[in-house]
Amino acid sequence: MATDLGPLVRTALIEELEQLRNAVHELAEPLSERELWRKPVEPGNSVGHLILHLTGNLNHYVGAQLGGTGYVRDREREFTQEQHPAKPVLLASLDAAVATFHRVVEGLSAEQLAAPYPHGASGSVLKTLVHTVAHFALHRGQMSYLARLAKQADGAHL
Repeated sequence: MATDLGPLVRTALIEELEQLRNAVHELAEPLSERELWRKPVEPGNSVGHLILHLTGNLNHYVGAQLGGTGYVRDREREFTQEQHPAKPVLLASLDAAVATFHRVVEGLSAEQLAAPYPHGASGSVLKTLVHTVAHFALHRGQMSYLARLAKQADGAHL
């Protein structure tokens, strides 16, 4: 008897990304606006810019490419934006991108998960989704380190 792994795969991807999103919220909440946008290592990124990057990544690879949202990405701006959104706005944008991921992934059939990813990427839709969640996890780990350094620069300790 063959088992349809589609529902299990979709649920695992969604739950993992939502847990990572929650971890970003927990990490960002105690940071001041200054700490959120501080780049404690040069060249390097701030926690805020990494949140912009993850938001753009999800909106592009899942929202626009798979969900047809019409999102147009400006990847360079994700790392260089000088007019910083306030933390609640930044986190709400991340939440919206994760909600889009949830909606799009929930709607994919097993056949769609196995299909080639559109627009020139190599591999299947599933491979791209796994990569997207792993990419998020990588940057979540970087944020933990950057947040500690940003706090130390202000004389505080996590």
